[in-house]
Order: sequence, then C-alpha cells, then structure tokens
Amino acid sequence: MITNPFEKAPDDVETVIAIVKREAVEECRADACPIIWAIDDCTRDAVTTLWDSRVKTFVPLLALRRVRSCIRAGPCETPE
Repeated sequence: MITNPFEKAPDDVETVIAIVKREAVEECRADACPIIWAIDDCTRDAVTTLWDSRVKTFVPLLALRRVRSCIRAGPCETPE
C-alpha cells in the first residue's frame, strides 16, 4: 500500500508499474470492477507517461490516481 508519499521511489519503471498495478488490483476486485481486464494497460500507460519527469518521488502516487480515474470511468470498449 502506498502510504508515505515521501519514501524513496524505486529506480526502475517496471518496479513502479508492479507497485501501482498491485494497488489498483487490490482496489478493483473482479466482481466490482468492469475494467479489471484493462488494469495492465492502464497502469503501464500511467506510469510510463509520468516516468520522464525530473522528480520521480510522486510517480507511483500520481500513476495510481490516473488508474483510479480509469477505473471510475469504466470500459470504453470490450476486450476481444
């Protein structure tokens, strides 16, 4: 769980993606979440978009906020 926004952020993008995905899946259970199938793509997109910033401390927190927005918005299309 992301509890302290001031703790040192991981140095590699894959670790941050894994952290944010774990948090998102925990919040978005399959029975209550219409886009559980899109969490991987949404998480990867959110983290990679933010990763180029100079300050990486808040990337996990900001990426999780973006993923939460995706969850609240619901599916735009169905998986094939």
